[in-house]
This record gives sequence, structure tokens and C-alpha cells, in this order.
Amino acid sequence: MPGAGHIVHMPFHTYFRVGMYKEAIEANRLGVQADEAYIKRAAPVGIYPQGYYPHNVHSLMVSAQMAGDGATVIESANKLERVVSDAATRNITWVQPIKAAPYFAHAQFSDPKTIMALPDPGPEFPYVQAMWRYARGVGAASSGELAAARTEAEAIANIAQTADLANLIAGGVPAKEIMQLAQHVINARIAQAGKDLPGAIKQFETAVQISDTLSYNEPPYWYYPIRQSLGAVQTLAGDLDKAEQTFRASLARAPNNGWALYGLREIYKRRGDSASASAAQQLLDKAWLGEVGLLDLAKL
Repeated sequence: MPGAGHIVHMPFHTYFRVGMYKEAIEANRLGVQADEAYIKRAAPVGIYPQGYYPHNVHSLMVSAQMAGDGATVIESANKLERVVSDAATRNITWVQPIKAAPYFAHAQFSDPKTIMALPDPGPEFPYVQAMWRYARGVGAASSGELAAARTEAEAIANIAQTADLANLIAGGVPAKEIMQLAQHVINARIAQAGKDLPGAIKQFETAVQISDTLSYNEPPYWYYPIRQSLGAVQTLAGDLDKAEQTFRASLARAPNNGWALYGLREIYKRRGDSASASAAQQLLDKAWLGEVGLLDLAKL
């Protein structure tokens, strides 16, 4: 059924789960094209154009995130900002995480100046605003503005404590846990920027524990496997054995993850194990679609 966008998209759910991210990108790209042709032709209303079409764009974005395809990530994020309406976000519970997803894209692929220029989405959707705050926290930490990053983490904590999240929670969205996770990742980035690697490890360990409690969803509620960040900081701290265990655990949960494969390669290079480094590089070459310069232990 090549004209039925959601049917065309559906193989993504298998491809993503088994780490076939290039195939997941293609399935979603074709699904989105079919959706857009249908919407242009038939001008449908209701849940399909308001929910399922954005879900397919979101799925394209997260597939590209895992493969490092930054151009597709940002293009999809910009599209989501255009096609996810406030009405849909208000009326369809599971659309709110889709509306928030572009902030994850910018946190991972945009420079701090771009992140800090993202407009405030306003208070109507507290989860969305919290993820805007998250992106700003990551951007501020990466540019060395540590006090500003702490302010964003504190703002997320305040939203989690004071906002009405009942509809999200009733709809199965673990909003409070995701906000806690966001705070710990910001705090880990602050510690990294301050050269406090033990502090960063502790924050990422807590973030991993929280992420492991999140119910499984596709796309995932949290946009990347946090073990890759923990493994990267463990590597920078010189604990190569523990870092290898962490990266392998990440790959067990998210097979063929180029970010984690890069981490393994760096461990083997540091050990002087050229054969293992070469094997990891071959796997990375097959998995990675992005610029090589994106791969940096300090930013994993």
C-alpha cells in the first residue's frame, strides 16, 4: 500500500528496535512523502494529519539521530515545529512529546547560539516548556555558561513540582521521570564542563537508572541511550574496563548505535588494541551517516 503513509512507515518499528537505522530512515522518509501527498490531495482532518503524520516525521527524526544524520534531524525538527498544532497537542495526549521532540534534536545537533535563540513555547504545555529548558541547559553548559545551565535545571525542577501533569501521566507519558532525567543530564554536562568527571559520572549513573524505568515506546520517551554518555565520561576518567561494559550494555539495548561504537573504538585505541579498534571502526562505518566531527567523547 505505497500510498498509505502509516503503513509505509510501520517497518520503522522493527528496524529501529534491531538497530537498522538507515532502513528506518528510508521507511519513514517514504511514509512522510506518502502522507504529504495524501494531505495535499484530500485535505483530511482529525487524528491522522494531527497525530499520525507528525508521528511519522518524529520517527524519521529519531532514526536520523541514532545514525548521526544531522541534516535530516534538523530538517525533520523544523517540519515538526510547523505541523504539530497547539490544538492537537491540547487534545491528543501523546502528541505533546512529539511537540517537544525538536528541542531534543537541537540539544544534540545545534550549536549553543541556535539553541539559546529558540523561542519560549509558553506555559500552556509544561512538558514542552521543560524540554525547551532542557535544550537551553545543555546549550549553556556546552558554552561554559554554568550558572545559566543551573538556572535551567532548576526551572525544570520547578515545573515538575508545580505543573499539572495529570493528563500526560494518565495517558502513559512518564512526564515527571523525564523531567528528572533532564535535570540529571544537565547537571552531568555542568560537571563535565567544570572538569568534575566523578560528578558527571554520578549524575549520568542516576540518569541511566531513571531511563531504565521508562516504559518502552517508539520513538523512545528519551531521545538517546544515556549509557553512551556515561561510557564516554568513564573513558575520559580513565576507567576503560567499566566504560567498555557500559558501551556494550548500551549496544545491547540499542544495537548498531554509532555513538556507542565510536566509544568502543576510542577505548581500544587507548589500550593500543588495533585489531579491536579496526573491527569497531568497520561497524561504525556501516552504521554512521553523519559527519565524523560529530563524534567526540566530550559530547557523547
